[in-house]
Amino acid sequence: MKAEDYLHKAYRSIYDNDFEQAQHWFERALAVQPDHADIHYRYSITCARSSRLDKALQHARLASALDPGQEEYRLHYDRLQSMELARMAKRQLEEADTRRTAAAEPASRMLKRAVELDPLSVDAQVWLAVAYGELERYAEALQAVREAAALPLEPAVAAQLKEMEQRFKAKLRQSS
Repeated sequence: MKAEDYLHKAYRSIYDNDFEQAQHWFERALAVQPDHADIHYRYSITCARSSRLDKALQHARLASALDPGQEEYRLHYDRLQSMELARMAKRQLEEADTRRTAAAEPASRMLKRAVELDPLSVDAQVWLAVAYGELERYAEALQAVREAAALPLEPAVAAQLKEMEQRFKAKLRQSS
Protein backbone atom coordinates (compact mmCIF):
# COMPACT_ATOMS: atom_id res chain seq x y z
CA MET A 1 0.00 0.00 0.00
CA LYS A 2 1.08 3.59 -0.59
CA ALA A 3 1.42 6.18 2.17
CA GLU A 4 -1.54 8.05 0.69
CA ASP A 5 -3.77 5.02 1.25
CA TYR A 6 -2.75 4.84 4.91
CA LEU A 7 -3.32 8.58 5.26
CA HIS A 8 -6.81 8.20 3.85
CA LYS A 9 -7.51 5.52 6.48
CA ALA A 10 -6.03 7.76 9.21
CA TYR A 11 -8.29 10.66 8.22
CA ARG A 12 -11.28 8.33 8.10
CA SER A 13 -10.43 7.15 11.62
CA ILE A 14 -10.18 10.75 12.82
CA TYR A 15 -13.57 11.46 11.25
CA ASP A 16 -14.92 8.47 13.23
CA ASN A 17 -13.27 9.85 16.42
CA ASP A 18 -11.02 6.78 16.61
CA PHE A 19 -7.74 8.52 17.32
CA GLU A 20 -6.00 5.33 18.41
CA GLN A 21 -6.73 3.74 15.04
CA ALA A 22 -5.69 6.96 13.28
CA GLN A 23 -2.33 6.82 15.03
CA HIS A 24 -1.91 3.25 13.79
CA TRP A 25 -2.50 4.35 10.20
CA PHE A 26 -0.14 7.32 10.53
CA GLU A 27 2.53 4.91 11.77
CA ARG A 28 1.95 2.71 8.73
CA ALA A 29 2.22 5.74 6.42
CA LEU A 30 5.48 6.72 8.10
CA ALA A 31 6.81 3.19 7.62
CA VAL A 32 6.40 3.77 3.88
CA GLN A 33 7.59 7.41 3.86
CA PRO A 34 9.65 8.05 7.03
CA ASP A 35 10.99 11.39 5.78
CA HIS A 36 7.62 12.94 4.97
CA ALA A 37 7.36 16.05 7.15
CA ASP A 38 3.63 16.54 6.70
CA ILE A 39 2.83 13.01 7.89
CA HIS A 40 4.92 13.58 11.02
CA TYR A 41 3.13 16.90 11.57
CA ARG A 42 -0.36 15.42 11.22
CA TYR A 43 0.57 12.41 13.35
CA SER A 44 1.84 14.83 15.99
CA ILE A 45 -1.48 16.69 16.03
CA THR A 46 -3.36 13.42 16.48
CA CYS A 47 -1.06 12.35 19.32
CA ALA A 48 -1.49 15.72 21.04
CA ARG A 49 -5.27 15.39 20.83
CA SER A 50 -4.94 11.98 22.49
CA SER A 51 -2.83 13.42 25.34
CA ARG A 52 0.27 11.61 24.12
CA LEU A 53 2.48 14.67 24.49
CA ASP A 54 5.82 12.82 24.35
CA LYS A 55 5.00 11.22 21.01
CA ALA A 56 3.47 14.45 19.73
CA LEU A 57 6.66 16.34 20.58
CA GLN A 58 8.83 13.71 18.90
CA HIS A 59 6.95 13.91 15.62
CA ALA A 60 6.56 17.70 15.71
CA ARG A 61 10.34 17.95 16.15
CA LEU A 62 10.85 15.64 13.17
CA ALA A 63 8.42 17.59 10.99
CA SER A 64 10.24 20.84 11.82
CA ALA A 65 13.63 19.28 11.16
CA LEU A 66 12.55 17.72 7.87
CA ASP A 67 11.00 20.95 6.57
CA PRO A 68 12.45 23.88 8.55
CA GLY A 69 10.91 26.42 6.20
CA GLN A 70 7.36 25.39 7.10
CA GLU A 71 6.29 27.89 9.77
CA GLU A 72 3.17 25.91 10.64
CA TYR A 73 5.34 22.98 11.75
CA ARG A 74 7.57 25.24 13.86
CA LEU A 75 4.61 26.94 15.54
CA HIS A 76 3.06 23.59 16.37
CA TYR A 77 6.36 22.36 17.80
CA ASP A 78 6.73 25.56 19.85
CA ARG A 79 3.22 25.14 21.25
CA LEU A 80 3.92 21.55 22.27
CA GLN A 81 7.22 22.53 23.87
CA SER A 82 5.35 25.22 25.80
CA MET A 83 2.84 22.64 27.02
CA GLU A 84 5.65 20.33 28.13
CA LEU A 85 7.50 23.09 29.99
CA ALA A 86 4.29 24.20 31.71
CA ARG A 87 3.52 20.62 32.70
CA MET A 88 7.01 20.12 34.14
CA ALA A 89 6.96 23.42 36.03
CA LYS A 90 3.48 22.77 37.41
CA ARG A 91 4.59 19.35 38.65
CA GLN A 92 7.68 20.91 40.21
CA LEU A 93 5.60 23.51 42.06
CA GLU A 94 2.95 21.04 43.20
CA GLU A 95 5.43 18.44 44.47
CA ALA A 96 7.67 20.94 46.29
CA ASP A 97 5.46 21.20 49.43
CA THR A 98 7.60 22.97 52.05
CA ARG A 99 10.37 23.83 49.57
CA ARG A 100 7.98 25.56 47.23
CA THR A 101 9.99 28.79 47.13
CA ALA A 102 13.13 26.88 46.12
CA ALA A 103 11.18 25.14 43.34
CA ALA A 104 9.63 28.40 42.16
CA GLU A 105 12.83 29.87 40.69
CA PRO A 106 13.54 27.08 38.16
CA ALA A 107 9.80 26.71 37.54
CA SER A 108 9.51 30.42 36.75
CA ARG A 109 12.33 30.12 34.18
CA MET A 110 10.60 27.18 32.52
CA LEU A 111 7.28 29.00 32.52
CA LYS A 112 8.78 32.18 31.15
CA ARG A 113 10.17 30.14 28.24
CA ALA A 114 6.79 28.40 27.86
CA VAL A 115 5.12 31.81 27.49
CA GLU A 116 7.73 32.88 24.94
CA LEU A 117 7.03 29.75 22.91
CA ASP A 118 3.25 30.10 23.16
CA PRO A 119 2.05 33.56 24.22
CA LEU A 120 -1.56 32.34 24.00
CA SER A 121 -1.15 29.69 26.69
CA VAL A 122 -3.37 30.67 29.61
CA ASP A 123 -2.03 27.70 31.57
CA ALA A 124 1.59 28.85 31.23
CA GLN A 125 0.67 32.44 32.17
CA VAL A 126 -1.29 31.38 35.26
CA TRP A 127 1.44 29.04 36.51
CA LEU A 128 4.02 31.76 35.84
CA ALA A 129 1.95 34.05 38.09
CA VAL A 130 1.88 31.35 40.78
CA ALA A 131 5.66 30.89 40.56
CA TYR A 132 6.27 34.65 40.77
CA GLY A 133 3.90 34.81 43.74
CA GLU A 134 5.92 32.12 45.51
CA LEU A 135 9.03 34.20 44.88
CA GLU A 136 7.24 37.29 46.25
CA ARG A 137 7.70 39.01 42.90
CA TYR A 138 4.18 40.35 43.03
CA ALA A 139 4.45 42.96 40.26
CA GLU A 140 5.55 40.24 37.82
CA ALA A 141 2.85 37.89 39.12
CA LEU A 142 0.26 40.60 38.58
CA GLN A 143 1.53 41.19 35.04
CA ALA A 144 1.28 37.45 34.24
CA VAL A 145 -2.29 37.34 35.58
CA ARG A 146 -3.24 40.37 33.49
CA GLU A 147 -1.72 38.85 30.36
CA ALA A 148 -3.65 35.63 30.97
CA ALA A 149 -6.85 37.61 31.56
CA ALA A 150 -6.39 39.37 28.21
CA LEU A 151 -6.72 36.01 26.41
CA PRO A 152 -10.06 34.42 25.47
CA LEU A 153 -11.33 32.70 28.62
CA GLU A 154 -14.25 30.80 30.01
CA PRO A 155 -16.16 32.84 32.62
CA ALA A 156 -15.08 30.60 35.53
CA VAL A 157 -11.40 31.00 34.60
CA ALA A 158 -11.84 34.76 34.22
CA ALA A 159 -13.34 34.90 37.73
CA GLN A 160 -10.44 32.92 39.19
CA LEU A 161 -7.96 35.24 37.50
CA LYS A 162 -9.77 38.24 38.94
CA GLU A 163 -9.38 36.72 42.42
CA MET A 164 -5.67 36.09 41.79
CA GLU A 165 -5.27 39.66 40.60
CA GLN A 166 -6.85 40.98 43.81
CA ARG A 167 -4.60 38.76 45.97
CA PHE A 168 -1.45 39.92 44.16
CA LYS A 169 -2.52 43.57 44.37
CA ALA A 170 -2.97 43.18 48.13
CA LYS A 171 0.41 41.46 48.48
CA LEU A 172 2.04 44.19 46.44
CA ARG A 173 0.53 46.89 48.69
CA GLN A 174 1.69 45.01 51.81
CA SER A 175 5.24 44.68 50.53
CA SER A 176 5.59 48.39 49.70
